[in-house]
Amino acid sequence: MKFKIKTNLVTGIVMGVLSAFLLYIMPKQVRIPAYDSGAPSPRIIPGICLAVILLCSVVLIIQSLVFKKEKVVEFDWEKEKPAILLIALLCIYVFLIIKIGFILASAVVFIVVLFYCGERKPFIYIFTIALAVGIYFLFSKVFHVSLPGGPFGG
Repeated sequence: MKFKIKTNLVTGIVMGVLSAFLLYIMPKQVRIPAYDSGAPSPRIIPGICLAVILLCSVVLIIQSLVFKKEKVVEFDWEKEKPAILLIALLCIYVFLIIKIGFILASAVVFIVVLFYCGERKPFIYIFTIALAVGIYFLFSKVFHVSLPGGPFGG
């Protein structure tokens, strides 16, 4: 399945909607400190970045619709399917980290990714699991950063 995408128009619309939504919800998500310490508000940098993204999105939409400056890219599902599947697996990984913990989520998802990519050597699978356990204990014991432990605590 192939279809054409007008990059300026689509990017302008997607990023414009996303930045407008984030600007709308930011006051509910990022609170201003109760006391004035003289430091800039925690909303200032994200607010500036989102405003610039919104402005650039409007410029892209104007370039596409008014000035007809457009780059059209053909999207071929067969070529893009592996990358989209890997992105979906990484999204599942983020969800699984919260639900079953870092070690189990890393073991499950990265073993699936290795298998999907064609890796069949058992040492690589063992190394991946050992690396997940090692990273978990490195962060929790050395860096004192809490990762979701799942059944292992955390």
